[in-house]
Amino acid sequence: MQVQVSVIVAAYNEEHWLRRCLTSLKKQTLAALEVIIVDDGSTDGTATICDQYCARWPHLFRVIHQRNQGQGPARNAGITAAHGRYLGFVDADDWVEPTMYATLVATAERSHAQIVVCDVRKIYAATHRTTSLLSLPDATDHVAIATYLKYGLNNAYSGNKLYARSCWQKYRYQRMVYEDLDILLDMLSCCERVAYVQQPFYNYYKHAGSTTLDYTNPRLFDIMTAYQDAIEHAKVTYQDAVTYCVAKRILINLATPGFADYLAEFIELIRQLRPIFEASPSIMSDPAIKKICDYAG
Repeated sequence: MQVQVSVIVAAYNEEHWLRRCLTSLKKQTLAALEVIIVDDGSTDGTATICDQYCARWPHLFRVIHQRNQGQGPARNAGITAAHGRYLGFVDADDWVEPTMYATLVATAERSHAQIVVCDVRKIYAATHRTTSLLSLPDATDHVAIATYLKYGLNNAYSGNKLYARSCWQKYRYQRMVYEDLDILLDMLSCCERVAYVQQPFYNYYKHAGSTTLDYTNPRLFDIMTAYQDAIEHAKVTYQDAVTYCVAKRILINLATPGFADYLAEFIELIRQLRPIFEASPSIMSDPAIKKICDYAG
């Protein structure tokens, strides 16, 4: 059977959550699926779990064991090994609903979209709270890309998307935190068509071990690089929308208590980007986002 979708799971020391993730992929209603697990030099029981799933369901699971390189390079190894016409990504501590990939593939085939987006359900481990917000007001086979870049939720997140293989001819993840943000806004800006399924198929488990919740991690400085790359590499047609998205995200970061220790670095970033912000019609016409320029002073 020809593989329709290759799902790449990068895993580093995820023995507590990995079985839940892989079991959710085993339950997918799409038959023409392969799951490539990249064990990124784990030192706990992750490698053993990978091998167990591959031994029991060899038609579905493959594993790559490699030395630790980070999530971005681990995903890249999976991209290189993938056979599918479409690619998807699931973090090892997350899980997906059974009909996710069957629905996204059907939408991609019908709409001829290079990327199909779905909603995200966020589960907060510490407070046992769950949220599920709509990425856009309406499901559609033809998303207004500028609108999604400016206002869409989870637009720079890898897991809630199905990608045509052609999307990855030009792109690879960097070895950094926020590797999604670094390339996805750019990738979306280069698409001819994006579709949206209004269903929370992707379950994002936010817990104490989540990389982007560890605000003491010095690698969080990578977010500054990701913002600059997103604006610099965006297709000219959508550069205003990407710039607006970056400004909005920086304002959210400034309002996040965990980022308080990085205030000076964010202000320096705003000073560097101020000419681009001031040249953006979308930012200058939105009083709430326009306030970002005040930080430069």
